[in-house]
Amino acid sequence: MARRAALASISGAGLIAIAGLVAWLAGASRILAAAQPVAGDAAAARPRALRTPQPLPLPADLHVPSYTPGHNPFRDGETLAYAASWIGVPAATARIVIVHNRTHPDWWSGQMWLQTSAVADVAYRMRDYFREDFDYAALRPDNIYILQHENQRRDEWRVKFDRAARLVVAIKTSRHGKVTTRRFSGGDPLGPFSGAMMALSQPLKPGDKLPFDVFSGGNRYVFSFNVTGRERITTALGTFDTLKIEPWVLWLSQGSFRTQARATTLWVTDDDRHLPVRVEADAFIGHVRADLISFSGAPGGAGRSAGATPAAPSDTPGADGADAPGGPDQGAP
Repeated sequence: MARRAALASISGAGLIAIAGLVAWLAGASRILAAAQPVAGDAAAARPRALRTPQPLPLPADLHVPSYTPGHNPFRDGETLAYAASWIGVPAATARIVIVHNRTHPDWWSGQMWLQTSAVADVAYRMRDYFREDFDYAALRPDNIYILQHENQRRDEWRVKFDRAARLVVAIKTSRHGKVTTRRFSGGDPLGPFSGAMMALSQPLKPGDKLPFDVFSGGNRYVFSFNVTGRERITTALGTFDTLKIEPWVLWLSQGSFRTQARATTLWVTDDDRHLPVRVEADAFIGHVRADLISFSGAPGGAGRSAGATPAAPSDTPGADGADAPGGPDQGAP
């Protein structure tokens, strides 16, 4: 179990590398929970729906400002690849693509593929896919689709944001047809991609502490985006002047983030783009790092390390370039 939890946490670090700080915060607890063994029984094979609970409200004492999008940190068609390691051992790769949605030109579609390495697969195999469709100008989410394919577990999440009703409904369907519904009310939550783009588009400077309300799958987070200083770092892509960002979780709808990561730091380029180039976390299972290793479609051409851009996992949606399933119109890139 310790090895599984360790590898699951590594994949969480891959998520922060993929979509900036927001995606990791939104994914870490979910993935760690997914690493727990699932008991198989005859009843589980029969489809059944769980009673929909009352919406879980945002605590009244949490104030999250309404942000206006600033300089867009990503470009239409941009692809970023990250490599994650645990105590120096290669553990996972991640790829994200951000494009205009074909069917809805007023939407962004952000897609992510995450897979553990061959070494990590021995202990815990992960092939996850994530997509969010959100407003191109306002950066407000419309829907999220997640495919969790981890060992024998295969869960699908479909999430819909109803801004008029201030309601988010998340429906999970397991491999065996078990349906779980979670509902959240109040506030104006963002998704991992829209939240990352909103945060990174702000005019960040040391001393800033920006609260964000972010939703991913069946969990909701309110955290403070703390800019603690400037630092020059060197990665496989070169040397960067960066802003150093340390998050702090203020509220979590389910679970305890603080038991999973004791210290997390994100480095983004100290320019208008705020491109995430590195993330590190000291988790209970050891030191985790994820670095940007290549990008393409960005101004000035492509950047690439000595390693190739990781390909999409063969058993996740969109791996062959086709549209991925899950959204209301399946009209992603």
